[in-house]
Amino acid sequence: MSPMKFTRLLAHDKHPLATYFFEAVGAPKGVIVIAPAMAVAQTFYAAFSRYLSTIGYHVWTFDYRGTGESLTGSMRDVEATLTDWCERDYDAIVCSAAALNPQLPCYAIGHSLGGQVTPLLPSRHLLKGLVNIAVGSGAKRHNHPSTRRIAPVLWYVLVPILCRLFGYFPGATIGVIGDIPKHAMLEWRRWCLSPDYILDGEPRARAAYTSAAFRVLALTFADDELLLEAGSRLLHDAYAQSPVDYRLITPAEVDLTRIGHFGFFKPQSEETLWPLVTEWLGTDAAPK
Repeated sequence: MSPMKFTRLLAHDKHPLATYFFEAVGAPKGVIVIAPAMAVAQTFYAAFSRYLSTIGYHVWTFDYRGTGESLTGSMRDVEATLTDWCERDYDAIVCSAAALNPQLPCYAIGHSLGGQVTPLLPSRHLLKGLVNIAVGSGAKRHNHPSTRRIAPVLWYVLVPILCRLFGYFPGATIGVIGDIPKHAMLEWRRWCLSPDYILDGEPRARAAYTSAAFRVLALTFADDELLLEAGSRLLHDAYAQSPVDYRLITPAEVDLTRIGHFGFFKPQSEETLWPLVTEWLGTDAAPK
């Protein structure tokens, strides 16, 4: 089993980022960067990363600046935006991973937010393929009904007031999402209050999705407690250059009682869901 090795890589503006590297067992087949969901620490992906390394992939995980192990000091002092996370942090990890093994194909695996922003990467031309896990629109009209009921309170009351009072969004304290730097949260609020989410909320996004050349595997789960399938379809239909292998999966068809927004990355999914990704990677996801 490949141990995870902690290191710090520099973002494009020299900001240090906490990363873990899982070295491939045997002859490496490729390099994978796992981009985390909002307020999810990279350690959440450790079991899946180890699995990928045992079948021949070098795997990199990371925490966005101001979060997880990339946070130094108080979150109230963090100036990070979602744009920083994407263009300075995530992009730098992709560039570093590809540069360290230029002879190997490079892939990204995005969980929720991590998949949403991948088309915006300046280095996206380095990617041979993208695997999206539970990636969809966070717009209110695409929220699960249970989430939709609390969305107005979150976006119009809690976020503006708590960000002003605390200097960041104290989600862990109130049991909503997790702790998020102020500017990143306010930028995400703009996306979520836009009818087509990132495609409207981020000015460059629609064109970026349309022109992205890498192929995409999208695994969407029918019991996702946060996002509706219509929102996942919206984002994946925006890819025009690349074919999307879109799969809607119910827990029963893979002999699980629950998957939801986070269950794919838990060890319960190793025998039934994780091979879907490795089989797709093994088919050579080069653009045609």
